[in-house]
Amino acid sequence: MSPRFSSPGGNNTEGLTTADAARQKMQIKSFTAWVNLHLKTVQMECLNLQTDLADGIMLLKLVEIISEEQLGKYNKNPVSKFQKIENLNIPLKFINSFLTEVGIRNSYSAENILEENLTLILGMIWSLILRYNVAQVSEGDKTAKEGLLLWAKTKIAEVSNGKVEVHNFHNSWQDGIAFNCLIQAYRPDLVDYRKLTASKKITNLNQAFDIAEKHIDIPKLLDANDMVTMRPDEKSVMTYVSFFWKAFAANKRKNMAGERITHVVQREQAYADMQMQYKQQAQEMNEWALAKTTELSEGSSINSQAELEVLLKAYVDYSRTEKTAKQQELLDMEALFSSITSRLATLDREFVPPEELTLAALQKRWAELTQAEQQYEAKLNALLKNLKKVELYIKLFNNKALKLDDWLDDKETWLGQSLRPLQEISSDTEYANQAAVEKKEEEEAAEAAAARRAHPKRPSFIDSIANAILPNRQRQASAPVMGADAVSPSLPRTKSEKMVDNKLPATAERSGSPMPRLLKMASKPKVSSALVEAPDSVSDVQAKLNMFAAYEEEFAGRKGAVPELQKLLDKIIELGCPPMRQFSLQNKMGTIEERFASVEQQGVAYVGMLNEELARQQKMDEMRLTFAKRAEALNRWMEEALENLTEAFAHESVAEAEQQLGEFQAFEPALAEHEAEMSEMEAFAAEMSKMGIVKNAYSRFDLEELQRIMGEVKRCAEERTSQLQEALERQQHIEKQKQAFATAAEAVLEFVRQQKQALEVAAPAIAIREDDPGSLMRGKQMLVALEEHLSSKARDARHAQLQPAQELSDFLLEAAALDNPYTRETLTSLETNVSQLEKVIRDKHSFIEAQLAQAQLQISPEQYDEIKKAHTHFDKSKNGSLQELEFNGALRAMGFEMSEEEEQAQFVKFSAPDEAGEPCLTLDGFVSLVLQQFKASDTMDALISAFKTVAGGKDFIMADDLKACVPESETNYLLSNLELREDVGLNYTSFSADVYGKEAPPSTGSEITDMGTSRRLPAD
Repeated sequence: MSPRFSSPGGNNTEGLTTADAARQKMQIKSFTAWVNLHLKTVQMECLNLQTDLADGIMLLKLVEIISEEQLGKYNKNPVSKFQKIENLNIPLKFINSFLTEVGIRNSYSAENILEENLTLILGMIWSLILRYNVAQVSEGDKTAKEGLLLWAKTKIAEVSNGKVEVHNFHNSWQDGIAFNCLIQAYRPDLVDYRKLTASKKITNLNQAFDIAEKHIDIPKLLDANDMVTMRPDEKSVMTYVSFFWKAFAANKRKNMAGERITHVVQREQAYADMQMQYKQQAQEMNEWALAKTTELSEGSSINSQAELEVLLKAYVDYSRTEKTAKQQELLDMEALFSSITSRLATLDREFVPPEELTLAALQKRWAELTQAEQQYEAKLNALLKNLKKVELYIKLFNNKALKLDDWLDDKETWLGQSLRPLQEISSDTEYANQAAVEKKEEEEAAEAAAARRAHPKRPSFIDSIANAILPNRQRQASAPVMGADAVSPSLPRTKSEKMVDNKLPATAERSGSPMPRLLKMASKPKVSSALVEAPDSVSDVQAKLNMFAAYEEEFAGRKGAVPELQKLLDKIIELGCPPMRQFSLQNKMGTIEERFASVEQQGVAYVGMLNEELARQQKMDEMRLTFAKRAEALNRWMEEALENLTEAFAHESVAEAEQQLGEFQAFEPALAEHEAEMSEMEAFAAEMSKMGIVKNAYSRFDLEELQRIMGEVKRCAEERTSQLQEALERQQHIEKQKQAFATAAEAVLEFVRQQKQALEVAAPAIAIREDDPGSLMRGKQMLVALEEHLSSKARDARHAQLQPAQELSDFLLEAAALDNPYTRETLTSLETNVSQLEKVIRDKHSFIEAQLAQAQLQISPEQYDEIKKAHTHFDKSKNGSLQELEFNGALRAMGFEMSEEEEQAQFVKFSAPDEAGEPCLTLDGFVSLVLQQFKASDTMDALISAFKTVAGGKDFIMADDLKACVPESETNYLLSNLELREDVGLNYTSFSADVYGKEAPPSTGSEITDMGTSRRLPAD
């Protein structure tokens, strides 16, 4: 309802100049509007200040409304002058009681009002405005005026960056720009002063008055025309500006309360996000660990070493990448869980995730995974060792089978050639062709002799025997005893020799053995393809019988290798040889057995035929035969020795190296025994030489060759001893390095555990509160301790713990020793643990630092300048401190509205006695007091108080209240988490209690506040 103004009587301006009369008129308008603003709450209206207050009822109601006090009984229908005076004396007594306090030396009486003294009536209204609108100070009008002016200057300067200046409460406001600046400071969305033109004063003023009334609920106390056509009335302008101050003060409290709520909501959102993050990560970790444990436990079928190597590579890649990454995630989750529990502990709350997602459950699942990994790794290692042995045994099997095949090829050829002439003797049909055959053979022999002269070759064992018994062959009597020419001439090249010439097996290449040369020197030759003539004398038959006897011993020895070869095949199958390879090896084994049976049958037939011719034979020289036998046996042993000494070997552990070295040491007595045999054969050869034996057709080897082969055996034995000893020492060294790494790894883990324990002691989870000096002191001590842990010296000490493990890990990687039975840790996991320790330290440091920053008073340079300016301005005594009356003005200049009791309590709390013992407020105390108004106390009561402020004093809050003071994101969170009350609004009390883990306090009623009054309503 717009106020109606009436013109005062003609005596209203008596004695006033035109300008004063105009200002008084303006004052009447503004004061009348101010009075009606309050009277409308009781459905009353003042039309004329000079006459309408005469019966005292309207003035009494006005005082009761703005003071919130009941003044007592009054005459409700005054008729007589006496009754009116009685009514007027009631509010006037109350007004006169505080005039001195506001710096007014006059007093007012009922007669002044009854006599319609407009000047005194306006002064009385001004005293009420000054007391309840402008300032509640006791140092007089000047202090209140300066406080309000300082506040207005500050706000306008902030908006205009000092471009709009205000010096007073009259002409500084005439162009309306200052009013628009105040509105922009309050609601920047409504006004932009930069678009205003100073010359358009009325437009500017009306814009400001209209916007203030519509959007800020500030009544139109001023008239734009009055402001422009005269020097504005200071009291009217001050009254109007004071409404802006009150709006700012109310809005500041709401904004501060909204900031406190926003801070708590943001923290709750962050804690909720952290808890959700932990649960999601824990769920993913649990599912991954379970799936991986199942996968490793079930395993897969393996048919070859290649497949196994693929699985091993995949497992190594898993351990280095996927497992390491998951271990880092687990450590991050532990740190996150610790961070969540530490933060909630400061609010007396706990974090209790689902049972299967607790750290204990995850660690149990991790332990199950580790056990599955150990079993899977052991299975792969066992299979790898088996398959390596299978591959090694298959190579040994193939080498031995190849030698037997070569030997069988040789013997089958020899027996076939030897049987043919004996069969021909008994065949009459062939007798006629004998001459032709002999002629052909002589031609072939001549061609062979020519070829030998062109390309000399050593004759085979069979050729040597054949030459010894051919008829008409000249004996060579002049050859040296047991010399090189006494042995069989160069032999045809066997399959083994061809294999050696082409390429040696991989094992021989790796071990650097002398097998190529030794195989050429010691392997058995193939029989010549030339026809063997039938024996024509006893000596020839005897020679063949003796040679066959040697062959039978050789056959028995060779046949004795067949069971050994079968045992080797059985071992290959037992170790898990793949089925297809088993089939191939078994076929080869069957073929060898069949061939041995066939050769044995041929031998039986051959010896039978020779026995039929035994009458024509004579006993060969026993010494030749003995030498041949001993030479064959010795050569066979040396062949086997060279084969064993040059076989490839590989060790996976110290035990294997020691076992093979022990097995080799058992070879030394056998070597000594055969060296003695060699010496005896040397003596035996000397005796044969003395008896005049120059040739030995029964022996493939002469003494020189046997001595040369024995020398190779001894040399290879020495090399093998050195190789095995070096391999053992290397395995022992690797084993020690594995143990050393395990020790170093445990030292790093123990260091990390001790550091974490030290951190728990030095920086336990405590709540640091601004009202608890002990917690502040403890927080600072913890911060100092954590800063020591974050120093470069401490960081270098942590990384120095990894140095021994680093060096050992590098050595083991170079040695390809990937498995370590003494520890599950790797260098990567140790580095992860140390890095996680640093993360925990930084997290604790950041958290405690944030708590301290929240608990301690913080101030920006701009805030300090504003506070210091207000303090200095109201320090009238210039002694660096404020008295209580000065403090009230400075507080108003900062834009804070408090009751008298609140102001007095705050002054007592932050003041200190001066030299005279009087309480006063220094700059530091004033800074602390002002900042406490901005700072939120992190308690349930403080949060409830903030909600109540935003809600306008109600015990419930509406969505619009939140939207006006809290950002959109945080408002949405609150609307999702605040409970609906049964009657109306949202319950913020239970939400506040949940935040701090407390029980909700009982409701105490609702308080409704407007700009001019504050009344408490009873609780429902």
